[in-house]
Amino acid sequence: MKLVLSLLLFLTTLAAEENYLRERLAKQMTANENHFSLMPYKKNYLVYSQLFAEANTGPYDTAYPTDPVHYDDYELQLQVSLMVPIWLNMFDLPLATYVAYTNRSFWQFFDLDDSQPFRETNHEPEIWLAWFYDFYMGDLNAEMVWLGFEHQSNGQYIELSRGWNRAYLDFYFNYDAFSLSIRPWIAMGDGAHEDEAFNYEKYLGNGEINGVYTWKHFDLGVTWDYSFSGLQYGSVMVDLDIPMSNYVSGYVRYFHGYGESLIDFDYRANTLSAGIVLDTW
Repeated sequence: MKLVLSLLLFLTTLAAEENYLRERLAKQMTANENHFSLMPYKKNYLVYSQLFAEANTGPYDTAYPTDPVHYDDYELQLQVSLMVPIWLNMFDLPLATYVAYTNRSFWQFFDLDDSQPFRETNHEPEIWLAWFYDFYMGDLNAEMVWLGFEHQSNGQYIELSRGWNRAYLDFYFNYDAFSLSIRPWIAMGDGAHEDEAFNYEKYLGNGEINGVYTWKHFDLGVTWDYSFSGLQYGSVMVDLDIPMSNYVSGYVRYFHGYGESLIDFDYRANTLSAGIVLDTW
């Protein structure tokens, strides 16, 4: 945690002309002029991932004890994430409602002997209300706040089923070239019966803090999913977007902690990934 906080503090001392959040909002507002238009939401990427901790086979061994499962410790990961505005300028106020869907897959692409199986696929539908209040405190700009609801599941059955619901607030700030998002959440009930035994908040955290520093279209991000159960839970991710063209960037990411996928929510992963990411905005 000290390393993450030190890095965030260091980034706030740097100066640049671009700002990730401002650029994102400007492009979003332009796209909003076409109601019900599909827009990128989270990052859309394809990466090669090296798992320094072995691939987690525990849940599969429990579900199929007579049929041992083997996974390589390298794979492809891909994410597709889209959003659409469904109600803009609500009541002639700076309010808007959006829905989104994110699909993230972990593909054993190089396992030709087992027909290149998808090890895990996570689905995340989401809806939120955004308030664009654009408040300034000196050079610090509080851009907006979201109130949202998200469902996350892997679409599996019984022993392999993982899924939970959460409500969240998401506060967005920017300062010069530095953007910050603070997203506390609370787990909601009414999940599947087989998921009630899992303590998702303990491992996946009680919220997320994301900082992005932009320099000449390079975006360096640090994401910390923090858990009230202790610093040994949650996760830290560091990623870098490297500009290549107007539409595609190189993408490098390091993940350490719990919850890289839902099937691994209680399994500590240590993964280095590299590939491409589409221009988010």
